[in-house]
Amino acid sequence: MSEELKTLILPETMTPDIERTLGLMCFECAKYAHAFKKGGEDIAPRAENEQAAVIFKVLKNVLSGMTFEDAFCKMHYEAVEAQSHGNTRVGEKA
Repeated sequence: MSEELKTLILPETMTPDIERTLGLMCFECAKYAHAFKKGGEDIAPRAENEQAAVIFKVLKNVLSGMTFEDAFCKMHYEAVEAQSHGNTRVGEKA
């Protein structure tokens, strides 16, 4: 097992930051997933897939030692960046 993978293993107990991450609702995640899709990520157009993609991004950061707030902010800025570099309409670059 790689060292990177070892650092992403879940701890024995749920922390408040992990709980907040896993508790993100579909409607909270949709706009971020849409931004990542505009940036070229392949996320299926189902609410559950969009939610999972966003939670996974935040959870990786939380498991690396960030607080939920910092992890969510990082994901937010990544989504803004992805959207700004993505397509505004089919076939047209921003």
